[in-house]
Amino acid sequence: MKRILILCLALALAACSGHTRTTVRVRVDTYVPDVYRSGQLNLTAVTLFLPDDDGDGTYGNDPDGLALKLPKLDILERARLRTRLSLKNTGSVAASVSLEVHVAPPGDGVIYDGSGDYTVLAGSVTLDPGEEKPLDLEAILGEADPAFSLLKGGDFRVGLAVRLTGDTVNYTLEQADVSLSGRLFEAIPD
Repeated sequence: MKRILILCLALALAACSGHTRTTVRVRVDTYVPDVYRSGQLNLTAVTLFLPDDDGDGTYGNDPDGLALKLPKLDILERARLRTRLSLKNTGSVAASVSLEVHVAPPGDGVIYDGSGDYTVLAGSVTLDPGEEKPLDLEAILGEADPAFSLLKGGDFRVGLAVRLTGDTVNYTLEQADVSLSGRLFEAIPD
């Protein structure tokens, strides 16, 4: 009788653990040093890459993004990416700011060139002189999205490309995160 009770308990625990949803969330913005989370874009046309971990003494010019190695989820149910920039046009002409979030395989050295990488978020905003606006983007990826299997593996690069056309815009990176939700393994099939 005692063995049957232990066996039932073991089966119940296996069923629970096989169906427990796990969420792995990485705040990409925390990999950007505080001094670079806010700044000024002030050229006629400029591109800023975040995060930038090339260690060359300059910041925002490294196109390889941030390498992440997360736990592999055998059953990935959802991948959510979200980013938010706060913008203020401090120039004398209208400005346009665009934001793209890219993911790529771990060995991809330029994750913004369209070769092996995926654009998972893209948007832009136009600001008149003196105007303040957020640029808030979110995507929830499913199995039909091309980047889904890359994220499911847990080993990928992620980066943000911020592009300015105009005079002068102040920016603040308020949020940039990747969340993967699913199950680490499937002990008992549905």
